[in-house]
Amino acid sequence: MTDRADLQLSRRETRDRSMVLLIVGAVLLMPPVASVFLLDGTVFGIPILIFYIFLVWFALIVGAAFLAKPLGRMDYRSQSDPSSDQDS
Repeated sequence: MTDRADLQLSRRETRDRSMVLLIVGAVLLMPPVASVFLLDGTVFGIPILIFYIFLVWFALIVGAAFLAKPLGRMDYRSQSDPSSDQDS
């Protein structure tokens, strides 16, 4: 019973972290924040604004990948647990 409660708590924490990732990503890509990087200049030949947008995009993908690993492990544990009543 305690293992199931721990699993639910872990799922909730991962869900909360994914919501934070979504909100932070949305804020970082909003025009008022992104316009701060609207500068004359380049990074590796790429305009700074475009580099910033792709950097944030890459960080969101990496963050989602890190959040997906625990979710996959949790699904595997819940499916292999014979006491779970998901089949009913």
